[in-house]
Amino acid sequence: MRTSTFRIIGRLWLLLALSPACGCGLFQKRDLAASLNEHIERPFASSELLTVHFATNRAGNGRECSNQSFAARGSNELRFGHCEINVPKAHGVGSLPEGDGPYADPNRFFKIGRYRASAQTSFVSEIPTSGEVLLFVHGFNVPFEEAILRAAQIAFDAKFQGEVVLFTWPAGAEDVVGQVLLNATYLANRESAQASQAVFRQFLEVLLAGDRRVHLVVHSMGHQVVLPVVAALAREGREAFLGEVILNAPDFGTSDFLSIAPFLSKSARRVTLYCSPGDRALLASQQVNGNHRIGLCARAPGIEVINANEIDDAIAGLGHGYYAGRAIITEYFQILLGIETHRRLFIRLSDQGGGEDYILRR
Repeated sequence: MRTSTFRIIGRLWLLLALSPACGCGLFQKRDLAASLNEHIERPFASSELLTVHFATNRAGNGRECSNQSFAARGSNELRFGHCEINVPKAHGVGSLPEGDGPYADPNRFFKIGRYRASAQTSFVSEIPTSGEVLLFVHGFNVPFEEAILRAAQIAFDAKFQGEVVLFTWPAGAEDVVGQVLLNATYLANRESAQASQAVFRQFLEVLLAGDRRVHLVVHSMGHQVVLPVVAALAREGREAFLGEVILNAPDFGTSDFLSIAPFLSKSARRVTLYCSPGDRALLASQQVNGNHRIGLCARAPGIEVINANEIDDAIAGLGHGYYAGRAIITEYFQILLGIETHRRLFIRLSDQGGGEDYILRR
């Protein structure tokens, strides 16, 4: 009798707690706010010195954080290092303003600072084994300095609370002629991307050691480095070894992507893909490669495909650089908090028959 009475009292307390008159929802909201404020320990409201840890197979003397030290040529050697980056509080979201000379205002301009080379063991020791990591892999025609700055900008603007890591492969043009002849540079970069898969796998396995929660952000041709490796690891039986995987404007064949999508979806907590049918860079890639690119939009099982066409024309006019702008940075912030896609700001369901699951509104 006493047990049943306790159960009845317990149910009454539960009903009271759930009723609007209780005001308990207010306490829950306060708890949520407290948790969020506790999570965002570093608010990134002032200019910051960020350390970007990096691994690379770029050739060069490796003496400083510069394009001269880490070139567009490839190497069979995987090297590690750390670059200190000043991220100015007054930069526009997605922009990388650099000042001239050592006295440029640190609140207005990015600046590459101190460099430290590192052996693999010491590199890994600087990244907590139980922390969160944001791993960024850049795309086509991106020199070393731009890659380092972009990694810092994304982490700062998204208020990422863990360590920032960059894998930078041999992208970019080796000389002025290459900068002009973009088709030749594209072909050379494509070859470099595919040749970098083995060293990227080596690096990823190093980073995955321990209990690190590795979130992966990839752009453009970087998918040709990353996706075959991630799919191979999943195919070998590893599951959910990544946290959030965010694929931006993938320069990757659609049929090839669909063939590995089941393995990609097993590799992570969630895989989100941003695409745009108006991406002029990928339309050009489609002509060069002779096949449709997944970054132009196509649904894929197990992948959350979001059409960014409405917001994709803000940077450079190609519709390809949206991955670092305000709209997508807002998405990163919500994704890394674990918010479901349909609950995030400015997301709507796609119309039936569209090449995507969701649309990111302007």
